Amino acid sequence: MIPSSKFSQLNNRERALVAIAVLLDGGEALEYLRIDRARGEALRLACEELLSFDLDMRLPYAGTALRRALEEAK
Repeated sequence: MIPSSKFSQLNNRERALVAIAVLLDGGEALEYLRIDRARGEALRLACEELLSFDLDMRLPYAGTALRRALEEAK
């Protein structure tokens, strides 16, 4: 992960949530994530960051990030 990125600043649950949203919904994930009252802005910014990656990089990165977040949450 990019150390100073918005995505890496999220907690395990939030990283998993953003990764799943990007993997399943792509650009539509922005709309779903911003609805969160408490952390919507942080989730949206992290999602925008992932969506800025080329598709060839975005999908494997999101998958790896999801696996790491789930492993760390154990």
